[in-house]
Amino acid sequence: MAASMKLLIVHGSQKHSIDVCVPEDAENRVVRVEHLALAAWKATGVPVQNQRLIYKGKSLKDPEKTLEEMGLKDGAKVMMIGKKHNPEEEAELKSLEEVDKAQEAVEKKLTGMSDELEGMEKGFLEEPLMTESLPKLEKRIGLSTEELMKMLERLDSTIIHESHIDAKKKRKSVVQRIQVLLDRCDTLLTRTRQVKTKSTL
Repeated sequence: MAASMKLLIVHGSQKHSIDVCVPEDAENRVVRVEHLALAAWKATGVPVQNQRLIYKGKSLKDPEKTLEEMGLKDGAKVMMIGKKHNPEEEAELKSLEEVDKAQEAVEKKLTGMSDELEGMEKGFLEEPLMTESLPKLEKRIGLSTEELMKMLERLDSTIIHESHIDAKKKRKSVVQRIQVLLDRCDTLLTRTRQVKTKSTL
């Protein structure tokens, strides 16, 4: 009976070469389906409970069965079906992705406003047009700030389960990006007011 086996896991369009080994503290030194599931988890990130392992059309359900009993040999190809996250975490990540896309849209708007403001700072815009444009620009920056604050409120009210590590990481990174954009809004507002002050002198 083998204590290790080299296999190929096919998960969607991805292929992973894995070494299935018996843990050092195991009494019975033979590779089982449970060891394959753990190795597949390490390689793909799909938790054992979300996996469905298939070899030559047979589902490898029983964790106690040895791989040799199931007909597997070195180099065998095992199909895996399963998602990295459970439905609850998938829903959380989808909600966070929506906020992430919304903040990206605001970021593009702020870049456009920054370019516009730079033109005014360099005097590319005639005085009457600048007098007309500055209050509008100030208002647009204010609206972007409001949008970002609403996003933070939404993220703050999003309940994420303690065990959903990826969702927690995603929320943290989106919050950080929004905070960076809020700082950009403050900087743009300060620059706009400085141009406004100069134009009234």
